[in-house]
Amino acid sequence: MRQVLQSVGTPDHVGLAYDAWAPVGEDGKVPDCDRASWLSALAAIAIPPEYSRSFERWKASFSAPGDRLFELVLASRLLVGHGNSSAIDLGITVHHTWGVPVIPGSALKGLVAHFVDTVYGPDDAALPPWEQPDTELARADYQGVTWRDRRVERGPGAVYRALFGAPEAGADEAMRAQGFDAGASSGLVMFHDALYVPNSGTDDSPFVADVLTVHQKAYYDGSGGSWPNDYDSPNPVAFLTVRPGARVLFALSGPADWTELTERLLIDALKKWGVGGKTSAGYGRFVTAEKGTASRGESSDPSRGTPNAARPRHQRGERITVRRVDDPTGKGKVKFRAADGFLGHFAEEAPPQVPIGEATEIWVANVSAQGYTLTLRQPKERRR
Repeated sequence: MRQVLQSVGTPDHVGLAYDAWAPVGEDGKVPDCDRASWLSALAAIAIPPEYSRSFERWKASFSAPGDRLFELVLASRLLVGHGNSSAIDLGITVHHTWGVPVIPGSALKGLVAHFVDTVYGPDDAALPPWEQPDTELARADYQGVTWRDRRVERGPGAVYRALFGAPEAGADEAMRAQGFDAGASSGLVMFHDALYVPNSGTDDSPFVADVLTVHQKAYYDGSGGSWPNDYDSPNPVAFLTVRPGARVLFALSGPADWTELTERLLIDALKKWGVGGKTSAGYGRFVTAEKGTASRGESSDPSRGTPNAARPRHQRGERITVRRVDDPTGKGKVKFRAADGFLGHFAEEAPPQVPIGEATEIWVANVSAQGYTLTLRQPKERRR
């Protein structure tokens, strides 16, 4: 069947050409003598003209107030999906329909989550937030999930929870007892797949062949049990990457304040860390496009210091006036809105029986980046 497909000629879809049309031998691998010419033919494949219309429709679909679109330019080669199975042991991820370069939203979300925890989190991640020194209290909001063995020991900080969500954790009761939000929750920001911008690559052919040379094959294979030495023949391995200079459009959805913050974090992470495989060798790095990055909302400056999202104005222990509103999630929960626009809820006690639309006075039990935890009793001063 594969010979019949190959007789038709190389398809316009890079994903199909990389997989179903690969000129494999009896061992299921592309022979070394055919690999260079085969990858050169793949790198010459241009993006289908119809992709531009699909791209514009996808771009126009982001019309909500909190949606943010921004373009970045590849400063180095990009290798996404190199762990996928392929005829040369190095895979690649492309758009399923159009065969264009794509960065999955899950990969971007994981990158930013790790970046936030590592760069902005506290120095001592083992300490719970209520035991952090005063100089580390603000950084505790950016701390990620704490693990013990394979179990989640403690949930994340307030900003991390708002951006990425949180799972249930063993220390949830202790967190609630100290006035912190705990338990499972979903993140406020949606990371969409990032797509290649049409006509931004050389001749609209965004792919290029690359070579990784293994110098100590016997040592890495472990087949001969030999130590590294100067007499092994190098073993060049060719594979496909996305060429530098290609533009990629990134898309975020969610509340405007949080998507603005996430855009700055994502740009910073892509510039400093990169995304995909071989980032330690400089792959996957991006730079800001010449004409600015944000095409919806205010322009973004990733060079600002510590991220600063909109935060609730009221403090723990303050008595405030709130108005009951419909649950925006549609789950029928009892929700109240404060004067600053942030929502509040009751965590461990029954809420007051107030009709929707009417106001009441209440105490603030806890403040997080997502809103308020409310109480009918005046809270005691939090112990640090």
